Amino acid sequence: MNKYEKGDYGYINAYKKGKLIISLILAAMISFIVITVIIMYGSTNKVAIVFAILLSMPFAKFLIAYIICAKFNPLNKEQYEYIEENTKTSNSKILYDVTISQYEGVKFYHSLCVKNGIVCALVLDKNINKNRDDYEKWISACVTDEKYEYKIHVFGDIDAYLKKVNSISAPNDNTRIVDKHMTERILDTGV
Repeated sequence: MNKYEKGDYGYINAYKKGKLIISLILAAMISFIVITVIIMYGSTNKVAIVFAILLSMPFAKFLIAYIICAKFNPLNKEQYEYIEENTKTSNSKILYDVTISQYEGVKFYHSLCVKNGIVCALVLDKNINKNRDDYEKWISACVTDEKYEYKIHVFGDIDAYLKKVNSISAPNDNTRIVDKHMTERILDTGV
């Protein structure tokens, strides 16, 4: 079984699949316990039902995690390969399936690049022109730091995204370290 890490292409699908499988296993265990208690004792008012009650909390946790991410559709294979092919020469670390969580909810970014003080994000949403500021504010809240200021660009078109990513100059050693820190910070905020 492949192990996906945050930022890898395919991560969100693997995450959803894992949460769904665990939810289904827990649901089956809860159902088995309830049915067994009913068959053995004729009712659910026996102490043995406590096991089903205790399993309901982890079940709810995994089900909610699945529901939150179920609406996110990652790039298809052709789009992913197109981005990879067109960023080979730019020396850019491209992240995929990035989520940023805040108290208000979760925003999904199909692809993201942190390089030389600039954050470029790709969001393939038909309403991106209307919601661009929201997506930029979510990233801004994540990378805000007193010492470093990052310019944030959100694109709704793959070619415009690639053009910007490829136009960013190579970072120096100090900037490369800060970029790595900011990338980790972004990945830590998501699912």
